[in-house]
Amino acid sequence: MRGFDAFVTRVLVATPGCKGLAGAHKRLASFAEQGFQGLANLAVNVILARALSHEGFATIGALMGIHYFVLGLHRTAIVLPFILDADTHEAGLRDTLGRWWWLNLASLGAIAAALTLLALACRVLAQGDPQWVWLVEAVSLSIGICPALLFFEFGRRTLYQAGRAASAALASACYLVIIVVAALVLTQGDAHAGTGAMAWVVAGLGSGGVASVILAPGPPRLREGFALWWANRSFAFWQALTNVPYAIYNASVAVPIGVISGPVAAAAFNAARALTNPAISIVSAVDSLDKPRAAKALRDDGCAGLTRSIRRTRRLLVLITGAYLALVIVLAEPLLHIAFGETYAMLVNEMRVLAIVFFLMCLNQPSETLLIVLRESRLLLALRSLAAAIALVSLLVATRFGVMGCCLALLVTQSLNLGLLRFAERVAVNRHSAARSAPNCGSLTCVQGGGA
Repeated sequence: MRGFDAFVTRVLVATPGCKGLAGAHKRLASFAEQGFQGLANLAVNVILARALSHEGFATIGALMGIHYFVLGLHRTAIVLPFILDADTHEAGLRDTLGRWWWLNLASLGAIAAALTLLALACRVLAQGDPQWVWLVEAVSLSIGICPALLFFEFGRRTLYQAGRAASAALASACYLVIIVVAALVLTQGDAHAGTGAMAWVVAGLGSGGVASVILAPGPPRLREGFALWWANRSFAFWQALTNVPYAIYNASVAVPIGVISGPVAAAAFNAARALTNPAISIVSAVDSLDKPRAAKALRDDGCAGLTRSIRRTRRLLVLITGAYLALVIVLAEPLLHIAFGETYAMLVNEMRVLAIVFFLMCLNQPSETLLIVLRESRLLLALRSLAAAIALVSLLVATRFGVMGCCLALLVTQSLNLGLLRFAERVAVNRHSAARSAPNCGSLTCVQGGGA
């Protein structure tokens, strides 16, 4: 641990009454880091919701839905294999970082190319129909925004892997400052979705650059990086597949809402979601430390250690996300008025339902962590596909009831999904335990059930 993290530890030790916090500085820093990101996303959505038309803000909602979908693919195909492969000690991590960092950079070029082809296809299919202008524009804007934000995302992940949570918080603090300033500047005058969305490009590149300076990637070793990824290709492939249905009912749900119910519904949903989204930032803060901890618990103590780690994570999420979302439910009306003025003031009850939906999403995370650590990718894919089907059917039925119908459809989906995941936990643990006790099976590879 060096640099900024060591400085933070020294400050805590030297500050009266704070010496006891030094041992927990990584956890505190992870909450600060995600707090900065959550505040940044809330602030930029408030700025853009006030500056843009309903259709323009629907474009922003669809744009971020596309980004979250790509983020999920990138996370499962690049970040998770990197976490599972890389050493948690900084000296060992630097040996692999040169390979994975440059592989990630190459993947960002591939992502930009794929999004370019998708944008061209959308323009051809839309044939200039004004009904789909907002969605075509969202796909086009994603070409620049997704690679920039993923550049930052991989940078902060490398800092966490090196145990430098305070440095990750510093990078996210830069992200907050850059995106707020950029959004305020870019929305002056004749603001539209394109100018507002550029705030994410500036912030992603700037904060990603900060992370890369803090933990330099070293000279290019792309061929070695690809070889490492290839060794993990089966796990990456199945995990990436699980993200496709997951995005439909979770991170990218604004896109199907807009397609099914129109851009006005998508804009209203995006506004209501903006105030509940910090709960997901809390989950990300916990997950950044608890997923590596869960993997270590499995290595050290088997399924008993893993289940204890998952149970601990679940209790923490119930406490902190429940407290925040309960506050949102109680203060929904003044929060909407403060954030958006009168533009989306009619969404009080919708936001309350969404707060419950997001609470259920938060409770899903520990179960999914268990399945990922046990490499039960195919089981997770089956569950997410079922949840996606339920979400689409529910949204189609609920479209006549506007935004509230969409929120209730998501409530049904997440309730059923939570029950399915808890059942899947028991199946995965029993399968792992049975395989470990079988003759000639002494490694995790033997218990992947084909899911890796």
